[in-house]
Amino acid sequence: MTNSPIHEFAGHKSEEKRSDGLGGAATVFAAPGEVDPGFETQWFDSHCHFDFAAFDADREALWQSAQQAGCCGLLIPGISRQQGQALAGFCAGKPWFYAQGLHPYFLTQHRQADIDWLDQALTDPGVVAVGEVGLDRILATTDEILEQQWHWFRLQVELAEAHRLPLILHIRGMHDEAASWLRRRRFTHGGMVHAFSGSGQQAAKWIELGFALGIGGALTHPRAHKLRRTVAALPHSSILLETDSPDMTPVFWGAERNDPRTVPLIAAIVARLQGRLLAEVSTESISVASLLFSRLSINCVKRP
Repeated sequence: MTNSPIHEFAGHKSEEKRSDGLGGAATVFAAPGEVDPGFETQWFDSHCHFDFAAFDADREALWQSAQQAGCCGLLIPGISRQQGQALAGFCAGKPWFYAQGLHPYFLTQHRQADIDWLDQALTDPGVVAVGEVGLDRILATTDEILEQQWHWFRLQVELAEAHRLPLILHIRGMHDEAASWLRRRRFTHGGMVHAFSGSGQQAAKWIELGFALGIGGALTHPRAHKLRRTVAALPHSSILLETDSPDMTPVFWGAERNDPRTVPLIAAIVARLQGRLLAEVSTESISVASLLFSRLSINCVKRP
């Protein structure tokens, strides 16, 4: 087996080193095409917008490359009614799973009739969760916008309860408020806090509520020292690996656009921070996804 960038980062070998707060010497990654196709551990990308137009020109080639790098499946969240209506067809015939939801970023596009549509969409047995939904203090530049976010958030939590589905949450600057509200409501279906970048105390609150934490490219930012300390101390059973492709690109990735091939690279950082083997991170993260999203049928078979 060759020494891939993944193995080098995990500590098997490192030729070019830098001090970047990533828990030790890190390989300076080169072009994205250099992910070792012989890497045998399997990965699941728990949050990926692979249906976005950014992938239209080379989606199939990228997926083949991601599979060679060990990616055995994707979870694609819903963000709007228009996008959500195409998800079932988009994912058909592939190990791509989908959720349905109304994202706070597209607040001005949502209409009250979209809640009726979402209620019906959630009867599809292929839907694994309600999301991407949530609260975003950065987007809420006025109190009125924040109240609108709360309106859509509450309605979608009600639907998740009615359909007994977990949530995929988009939370920025509102971790304490969102977690406290769900606790008071006694929400019991759990879910995923996508792109988690909060504190250890906030992580503990989410875990207590039955949520796993999505860990992705934010972990690689030079100033993300607090997040790396938080991730180092997280229970293994609380971590989901994600890319948020085409966004949240790791700083070491040699392309502006993120894609599912960076999942094992994020996993290598998690392994390094927690003192674990890559194979353990792979197995545990797939197990967490399968338990959290009970409608998933992830078929990750180790390649010979």
